[in-house]
Amino acid sequence: MVEHDEVSATVAAKQALRTQVRAARRGMTPESAAAASAGLTARLVDLVSGRAARSVAAYFPVRNEPDTRDFLAWARDRGVEVLLPVSRADGLMDWVADTGQAYAEGAFGIPEPTGERRSPLAVAGVDLMLIPACAVDRRGMRLGWGRGYYDRCLSALPSPPPVFALIHEAEFLDEVPSEPHDTPVAGIVTPERTLEFGR
Repeated sequence: MVEHDEVSATVAAKQALRTQVRAARRGMTPESAAAASAGLTARLVDLVSGRAARSVAAYFPVRNEPDTRDFLAWARDRGVEVLLPVSRADGLMDWVADTGQAYAEGAFGIPEPTGERRSPLAVAGVDLMLIPACAVDRRGMRLGWGRGYYDRCLSALPSPPPVFALIHEAEFLDEVPSEPHDTPVAGIVTPERTLEFGR
């Protein structure tokens, strides 16, 4: 019973933090959102260029997520292949190369690229993964949005590439509630900085 109560408390703490972060993101002014977008783009360009990455897994932003659109355009212009996720009914994600042209509404109303689908394991071969998050703590533990797509994706990869979560600076916390299935990330990128854990 004690273990069940602990799990319930962790789940409730996760939901409370998600509600808090969603409210803060919705409360950003257009000016602060534009500044955050510009800062994040600069950090991502520096990260990808500094690692000489030629292939990246990323995401198309929705619902006040850290804005990757300018970074996606930069990557296309420079011939960096970007794979974007397409959710599947079984809880896994296929991947499609981003062309910047064709998107269709997928599961949960999220815009997803159209084109040739690659398997969930396609991201095992990319140089870098840039993934969304609600919050990340100093241990590298990532709190997602509750559907588990990225946790399943990362746990299925025998040797994942470096994974960076994209968040706002206020979402980098001392500790986030976590469960055994939650997967830590290698680092974070915020509009202000890039931080790699363990270095």
